[in-house]
Amino acid sequence: MTCKPDELIRDPLFQLNAFLWMAQPLPRGADVEPLLYRRGFAVWAIAPLLTVPPDLRLRAQERSVVLQASVSPDVIVAKKAEGRFALVECKAASFGPASSTAEQARSLLIAGGPRCAEVLAIATSTLSESVLAFVVPEDQLEGFATTLETLGGELSNAQLSPGPPCLLGLSLLPKAIAVRPDDKAAAFFGLHRRPTPFIGIDAETCPRPLYFIPYDPDLDQSPAEKRHCKRVLFERLLASVVAATGRAIPPSDLVLERDRLLNDAMFGTYANWQNPGARRHMRRLCREFMDAVMSSLEQIVPGALRFEPPGEWHLLVGDDQEQGRVLNALTRFSCEDLAVGARVEPELFDEDD
Repeated sequence: MTCKPDELIRDPLFQLNAFLWMAQPLPRGADVEPLLYRRGFAVWAIAPLLTVPPDLRLRAQERSVVLQASVSPDVIVAKKAEGRFALVECKAASFGPASSTAEQARSLLIAGGPRCAEVLAIATSTLSESVLAFVVPEDQLEGFATTLETLGGELSNAQLSPGPPCLLGLSLLPKAIAVRPDDKAAAFFGLHRRPTPFIGIDAETCPRPLYFIPYDPDLDQSPAEKRHCKRVLFERLLASVVAATGRAIPPSDLVLERDRLLNDAMFGTYANWQNPGARRHMRRLCREFMDAVMSSLEQIVPGALRFEPPGEWHLLVGDDQEQGRVLNALTRFSCEDLAVGARVEPELFDEDD
């Protein structure tokens, strides 16, 4: 995974995690400046599955406007005290009005429009203002602005009630990565119009912060980047298993629960991940990882780890000596060797909660 600042600002996974960090309650002097949190914004949902109202989908069909029936913004942040909600999407580059990405953008514009409260399934009285915000490299701002103006015009002409878009450009300063909002974003988030640094750049260290989300199946990344991000996810899962095993007091039947493992690996953000398809994908990856661990462990301590549907593994540790052998086997397990490109097929117990 790259550490070059000029490449990082074009990586949607960096964009997403940087945005999440800016909405965290961090102390003064932290490595990331929480620009959004200091202005009252917090994460409301991660990748929620939103549906365009049926009457608007029908109107779009009648007027030959191509939409996606449902859409998942990367994150939603809200300043609930003032009823401000922002649907946020991270993009590496601009796109044209005729591209497939434009279908997603049209749906997001409607979702962030006048009927946003209905789309979010919240009381109308709790929402006073909503926007669709794109996080993009600064040099893509002009192209995005042109495309969004065109798409907004199409939707308005078809009486499909688009919301106002805004742009947050990531730019490089001599010693920092900064965010430069357009006028709408500056007004909505209470940011300065000029580039505002939020993370420092040091020639000897990687400016990439610790990611809340090491892998997101919905982001547009190269195959090599996806493989690397999966490996990072697997390494975090392994760390959780090792830590839980080390804390166990033999003899014990240690229960490793799938969603808890994923939530630990993602520092609590998995619990806020609302896209059912993405959650199923992550659960299958966890099952793939744990199957590999179980197979490896079986060669060293037969019968120590077993799976119990729908999403639990039981680690049986009889005594201190056996615990030591299990820990030794786990710490020797290589996530690099795991075939991260393999897919686990959906199973009977793959449904959401």
